[in-house]
Amino acid sequence: MKTIDSLIHFLDRLATPRMTDRQIEIVENKLLNLANDDDREAARRYTDLYLCRIKWERTRSPEDRHNFIHQAQDAQAWLASIPAETTTT
Repeated sequence: MKTIDSLIHFLDRLATPRMTDRQIEIVENKLLNLANDDDREAARRYTDLYLCRIKWERTRSPEDRHNFIHQAQDAQAWLASIPAETTTT
């Protein structure tokens, strides 16, 4: 059974799009800076990302890792869609 779990975990990590810890940290910092400037959408996205991180850190399950990375990528895409001068703080 452990072999099957290891295989599932390995395949899940292959299927999960890559984002480095540094990339995620940059996204989190940009969202937090915007949230501190009273941007409600940034605050909502930061909260969602933070909750996903907490859940993944608690469970360490492949599904929660995938959800966390997906949430970070969504936030990164949103940040890319807003004017650059807003995200440079």
